[in-house]
Amino acid sequence: MNVRRVMFVMTVLMGVMLWGGLTTAHAANNGSTTNKYDISIDGNFDDWSDKPMTTVKEDWDDYNIKKASLLADDNNIYFYLNMSPEHGGGYSTLQPSGYVLKIGSKTFYVTFKANGNLTDGATVDGTVNAWNSDVSGSGDLSQATMKVHRFKTANGHNDIMEAKIPLSELKVAGGSQTITMKNDNLGSQTLTATGGSTGPVVLAGVGLIIALGSVVTFTRTRAKAKKQRKA
Repeated sequence: MNVRRVMFVMTVLMGVMLWGGLTTAHAANNGSTTNKYDISIDGNFDDWSDKPMTTVKEDWDDYNIKKASLLADDNNIYFYLNMSPEHGGGYSTLQPSGYVLKIGSKTFYVTFKANGNLTDGATVDGTVNAWNSDVSGSGDLSQATMKVHRFKTANGHNDIMEAKIPLSELKVAGGSQTITMKNDNLGSQTLTATGGSTGPVVLAGVGLIIALGSVVTFTRTRAKAKKQRKA
């Protein structure tokens, strides 16, 4: 086997290994329960301190300002809502209904219901309900988790909520779909998150291109060599 053929075989093997290895890793990641944001739904909220926040308010209302965050990975949607971060009063009780969640082409109407009596200083679990016209993605989500804490403030109280919604319970696939959340009861802003990561897929494509390119180059080289020998 000459040097050129050895280099060809090595290049093809490297391309195939990069393609196969990374596509396998991406598939395994889709089924993983790994939370890349390190968010725990426990009612402490410290893990949201470094996450991007959106100010949610009515255009005419500079007092009842909310802070919210929407994140997503290949498996879950994560939602955070602080009802009154600046004043601890006014419209500060958790708004349970009116959330419109869009995942790709599907729309869900979501309710976050606190379970039990929410009093000052208390943290309670909650139930997440999602409805759409496709009955396969409607009803209470048994695998979703939610916590609400009511803080006592000088102006009354303030409710903060966090939730995790598995994409599998909504019967939608993970990946790079655009995900949005809006609630006209809270304000005019729309939260946007992009789920999943295309990185491994892109790299896998590069590996496949390397392998295919090597085959084409080697085939052309052999054909050229044959023509030269015939001449």
